[in-house]
Amino acid sequence: MGEQSLISELFTSFREVNQSFYQSMQRAGQHLGITPIQLLVMKSLIHKPEMSLSELADCLFVGPSTASGIVERMVKAKLVLRERPENDRRSISLRLTPLGEELWAKINERRQKMLMPLTELGENDLNELLRIHGNIVHILQRVREENKEDE
Repeated sequence: MGEQSLISELFTSFREVNQSFYQSMQRAGQHLGITPIQLLVMKSLIHKPEMSLSELADCLFVGPSTASGIVERMVKAKLVLRERPENDRRSISLRLTPLGEELWAKINERRQKMLMPLTELGENDLNELLRIHGNIVHILQRVREENKEDE
């Protein structure tokens, strides 16, 4: 098998896995009216309350304006609070409301149950997969940085 064919298969494999995860996230939240991207916002804010909008955008791998639109919809739905920290009145910190935390708990429990069968792969295989994924991310980030110089 040639290098181009191997890269094509690798890309297809990642796309299929990504699509399967996305569909699982969609099923986990759709009965409560939560989209996959909103689920990722909730997960980010549950792990790091008082996150800035730019930090959230980085976590989601989207631009600040896209993150702002998502947050705006979640604020209107009373899932997220935007607050100005006392020590920096120019910035905004984000956190989940009690309703957002409650929905996260319900959705996360369902999501965990849906993904639990992945443990059938075994701890060694999962650790190896995570190690390889880390290597792939590192390589692609390095290449992206190197190509920034060419722009």
